[in-house]
Amino acid sequence: MFKLISLLSACLVATTAMAEISDLNQNQIERIQQEKDYVGVINPMSLELASSNDDITSGGFNDLMKYVVATPDQEDAGSCLYMSHTGVVEWWYNRLNNLTGSRKVDFAERYYMSLKTEKTNQEEIDNWRTDNIRRINKSSIFFSNKDYRFTKGYYKRVDGKRVVTDKEDEDASYGTSYNWINLTDEISKDANVFKLPKFKREVLFADAERDQWAVGKAPKDIVERIKNALHKRNAPVLVIYNHKGFWHANYIFGYNDNADTKGCPFTTSFITRMQEKYDYWIEKSQTTESDKWRQKYLGYADKAKRREAAVKNRLEEVGGCAKKGVFYVRDSIYGTDTMPEYDYDFSQKGEEGHLNAPLIAREFAWVQTTLNHAIQIYPEGME
Repeated sequence: MFKLISLLSACLVATTAMAEISDLNQNQIERIQQEKDYVGVINPMSLELASSNDDITSGGFNDLMKYVVATPDQEDAGSCLYMSHTGVVEWWYNRLNNLTGSRKVDFAERYYMSLKTEKTNQEEIDNWRTDNIRRINKSSIFFSNKDYRFTKGYYKRVDGKRVVTDKEDEDASYGTSYNWINLTDEISKDANVFKLPKFKREVLFADAERDQWAVGKAPKDIVERIKNALHKRNAPVLVIYNHKGFWHANYIFGYNDNADTKGCPFTTSFITRMQEKYDYWIEKSQTTESDKWRQKYLGYADKAKRREAAVKNRLEEVGGCAKKGVFYVRDSIYGTDTMPEYDYDFSQKGEEGHLNAPLIAREFAWVQTTLNHAIQIYPEGME
């Protein structure tokens, strides 16, 4: 029989939709790994003692960090929305049960991904960018990463659907995208079942056109909206934004008005990246012999130029790069070599990778310029 583990307080909710997975290609992954487009990181596994002398956190709003759990690097899974939702749910479970340090529960991102694969509670999801938490409310249970591990495996596509295969299959791919295959029936009958409350969400901002790539559209007071929400329920805020050409999701769990922004590395690199993209697509348009592809390339170039202009204009509107002010972010695409190694596949060697730093500091201008959706997830009864 499954062992049922109850929450001390009750509350939880779920989501839906087509094309809601942000896929990263290998070039994007490698560039992310090489770039340091953030103000800084804090690496300790336990954040309760996150250096009071550290210039990133000293004097900041640090109350929420002790319930944060570092995540494996998603690599090419395109799973950011489900990594961040899982992170918020496990944060709430740890907070409601006062689990800190080594007692914190590490929930299975792969389980949330399986709910999406099976379209669980799809009828309750109007806008997947804001409503995704409703998937979990269907059963209000979760499993730990220990019992349904974020992994790597061999898979291929059959009629557009990922299926399990083996390395002998000439059509096989290997990697973290394997986690989209629903194998929940293989979870051990002895696995712990974590009972969850029902969740709701408050929308702090949603792009009117439901555009997860939108930039320059966040309200000018978005920083204050997020800060106020962090204090209102003493809980994280989940955000979606344009990460220099692909949409991405993570969650914010604190801030420091006094931390040096170090020149706003994310925002400035966004502008640079759009310039590079524009030049790349213009060159492609000039070298192709196909009129059809020339027009496509010119369209891509125009999109990059418009995004560059929108971010520049918004940055000017908010007064440029402020010298101080950062958010604390838990992300799933910044494996850090000072963090412990994570073994994705116990059956192989050489596929390991480092966990993400549990705290990445990013300048306020990041959300002012590139954010397009922000929600706060919370248990029922905490309105």
